[in-house]
Amino acid sequence: MLSQEKLPEEFRGDTADIGLRPYATEDGTPTEQNRPIGSWNQLHLWANVWDSSTKRDGQDASATLQWNGQTPSTLVAADASANMGMMDNRYTYMRHPILLRYYNFIGTYLTKNDFQAQNGGWINTSVSVIPVFVWWNPYNVDMKMEGASGSPWGSYFGEHRFMPMLFADNVNGSSQPLSDLRRYTEHPLTPYTQGSYGAVNDRQIADFGASYRKSARLNDSTGEVNKGDVSILKAGEIVVFALPSTTRTDKIQQGAVYKSKINGNDIRTDNFALREGWPQDLSEMASYGVNIYTGLQYQYFENTEFDTPTKYTFWARFAETDDELVGNNGNKSWGTPPDHVLCHKYTDEFSSASKKLRTFVMGAGLMNPGQIGKPTTLSGSSTTDPEVFAKISPAMLNLNWGFEEQIIQATRIPTTGWTNNTSGDSNENDSKRGKFAEPESGGPYPYFIAYYGVSAKWGKTPVVGAYPEGKDYRAKTWQHSSPLFWGGQMPTASELGRSYSPYQFEVKQSNSDFFQITISNILSNDGTRLSPFGGPGAEQVNKIVAAELPFQQPSSLAGFAGFRLTPGWYKTDSRAAIAKRFAYQSGVPGVGIGNSFADPMLPADKVFSHNEIMGDASLGDFWDHGLMINDALWDSWFTSSLAARPRSIGGSAKEDLKAVLKEAFSTDTSSGKAAGIANRRLSPDLQGKPAEAVIDELAKTDEGYKLSAKYLPIAGGFNVNSTSRRAWEAMLMGLKNRKLLYSSNGRPSVLSGNQANFSRFGVASSNKSHVDDYGSIGITNGIPDGEAMAWSDLRTLSDTQIRALADNMVKEVKKRGPFLNMSDFINRRLQSGEMGVKGALQAAIDESSINSTFDELTDMVITPKAGYPNADAAKGSVFTAAPGYLIQSDVLAVLGNILTTRDDTFTIRAYGEVTSREGVVLSRAWCEAVVQRGINYVDPVNSPETAATKVNMKTGALETTDLSAVNKAFGRRFNIVSFRWLSPEEV
Repeated sequence: MLSQEKLPEEFRGDTADIGLRPYATEDGTPTEQNRPIGSWNQLHLWANVWDSSTKRDGQDASATLQWNGQTPSTLVAADASANMGMMDNRYTYMRHPILLRYYNFIGTYLTKNDFQAQNGGWINTSVSVIPVFVWWNPYNVDMKMEGASGSPWGSYFGEHRFMPMLFADNVNGSSQPLSDLRRYTEHPLTPYTQGSYGAVNDRQIADFGASYRKSARLNDSTGEVNKGDVSILKAGEIVVFALPSTTRTDKIQQGAVYKSKINGNDIRTDNFALREGWPQDLSEMASYGVNIYTGLQYQYFENTEFDTPTKYTFWARFAETDDELVGNNGNKSWGTPPDHVLCHKYTDEFSSASKKLRTFVMGAGLMNPGQIGKPTTLSGSSTTDPEVFAKISPAMLNLNWGFEEQIIQATRIPTTGWTNNTSGDSNENDSKRGKFAEPESGGPYPYFIAYYGVSAKWGKTPVVGAYPEGKDYRAKTWQHSSPLFWGGQMPTASELGRSYSPYQFEVKQSNSDFFQITISNILSNDGTRLSPFGGPGAEQVNKIVAAELPFQQPSSLAGFAGFRLTPGWYKTDSRAAIAKRFAYQSGVPGVGIGNSFADPMLPADKVFSHNEIMGDASLGDFWDHGLMINDALWDSWFTSSLAARPRSIGGSAKEDLKAVLKEAFSTDTSSGKAAGIANRRLSPDLQGKPAEAVIDELAKTDEGYKLSAKYLPIAGGFNVNSTSRRAWEAMLMGLKNRKLLYSSNGRPSVLSGNQANFSRFGVASSNKSHVDDYGSIGITNGIPDGEAMAWSDLRTLSDTQIRALADNMVKEVKKRGPFLNMSDFINRRLQSGEMGVKGALQAAIDESSINSTFDELTDMVITPKAGYPNADAAKGSVFTAAPGYLIQSDVLAVLGNILTTRDDTFTIRAYGEVTSREGVVLSRAWCEAVVQRGINYVDPVNSPETAATKVNMKTGALETTDLSAVNKAFGRRFNIVSFRWLSPEEV
């Protein structure tokens, strides 16, 4: 079915995608009535993302992988034609980088100038806000940060685009600092200098969109930016991006960046493209300084030899309402136009009545080439936001963290880097005023006095920057709070919302009791290695492959575990609901089909719950999508392996469905070999028909998929209700000689050997179960090679671990069984207690030694206290379901096609005797028959593919079929496979 260019009509809708599981009455009353449970359309697109040779309806080049003949890569997928104004996700499987961090570093900068009588000194002070982004490509293929049309992918930057900051100080403008603060205003950092005040160029740059480049260099004298190629993030790579480097790095001139502006009103899209890396050379930051005051007195700065009662101090906080967005003299025409604050655009939290500004919103998408570099002037009468983005996600990050504290509180401005403040013939008064002060050689450079921003959560409790102070909001990042959902929608702060969100807010100032704010302190542990996934005290890692774009269609239902269970496309008027298509967490585990981790936001015995902890009704619907989709798929569908596929490993040429069918059914079926089928446990059976007839029957568009099962009996199925340890062990040990594909320099290669290997992906990202292969010292530093490593998606099990898994599977079968169907086996129980937390196979894995490494890291095993509806589901290692944490879909991807909950083959023995009238036995006989349930009904009036009942995929109704009364009563016909007479010795 998935090989077709279009899904069959019954799986397509006009107003919404058809869900993998239709709504039912027990599913509650969702706020968005047409939001589907999963999406057949999205599954179809994901399964075929490898196929660049076929353009399906509405697709373009961004919808599929790009092949260079050997290795695949991906573009940012946002170009597929449709109503893409809000990226409706209908014609492409959406993918773009994940924001791991966005930080603003606030710095001060001092320079020397002529004496200024107004303030009585020679020293000038400036301030700069330096944005730093950390982007992650979580996919198993390289990602080029542009769309199919060549338009670059970018995002908004600048603190005023997210959360406008207000500044205050105690500079008096006379002989000495004030003892209290001047009022808060947007001066000096507001980028929007409108009206008559707009002639002043000395302001932070208002950039309405920035692309991400390998390099970007600003020529300060001309204002031109030389931009390199768009960035390409390697598979799993994490990269730091910062403002472009500058040609002016001298210590005297600050504010040179503003020369790129024609005047104070000018803005230019992508004028400040962001470049890879942020070298720890603070001289480069000097050009971004914006003047605050000139002619200040040296004696009133921090770290001088003069003991003065008051010092210059600097304060900052976030604006709380639109009314505070004013310029230096309280003139609103000089401040930030309210409609340029992103939370007005992309959240339902802001209203014209409340004018509340409490939400941090990140917008990103493909940039409009016609707007790039084009001068745009803001004026008091024209405040329309330029059409920067041709296609933009509504909100890839929408976070209200609740800001009870100020960013900067009474931070003194230091004179670090100054010397020679006295002269032999000078008087003390000139020294106090800074007449002789000189910068030390190579300085001074900006001194960072604070930073704030958002980051994805990591394993350890933050050493610095945690907000609010002393709070631990860690969660099972890789399970229910995964950044793989592209962000967290939390327009209203709460303790529960903060714990559930995959992101955390950080804010810190240097006058707190911790070390100086430096790039090294915040972005790495030891000052030498970047660890952009975490922060101080976090695990150092710079490559994590955690999401799959398949190289070919999966050959097992659990092979679809990498498919993101978003709801797909549907019509709605709610911006929050639209956003949740992308930043989706509604009971969806970080790993999908084939897994059944309970979500803490749902009561243990429910599949639906409404909880508006997020502050918006559309964000308050929670379903246990993993459980519901497992229930829909595992007993109604199977992967036949009869699908279009690449012609060779790593190649872009393909064999279409009919070619695959010919190879499968033209083989010698009497030998039991199925050379043309990826799943070798399926043994083609032509049912007495010519091969050509079967091939033509199965190749029919929209219909062939309904008929394939009758031609594909399973050879050697295994009943999961078995309580034989030896049987489980034999079945698992049989995996040791299995060949596995892995990526070698981006190209699929074959890994073979006498080991039981499991991977999260169809093609593993490495041939090693070891974190050092990822260029990281990792969380498990000191643990022996071959043990569980959080960041490697390849796991190798020892014989001891396999035996332990077999033992624990038997225990789980006895505890939970008998399993009535495969969904019952895979899913958790809808009940409280240990059986309601995870499925049987996952419980057996965790009870074995397989994932014990993570439990031994006791400081990363959490018990959140946020009032979850299902607290048990929130407990455990923060690394639960991380790429190196073996989960049940990793095992089911290999075994899922042979597992069953019933036997279809039975051995029946019978005994008969002849006796005399007196009851003396004259003759005895024993016989044995092997009987097997076949595909045909007892009454041949119904064809084998006729179901007893059928689910209407659009309405969810259970519909009857034309099954005869005999077939309803007796079902399928049993066939005698063999018969023999037994001797007395055999009985």
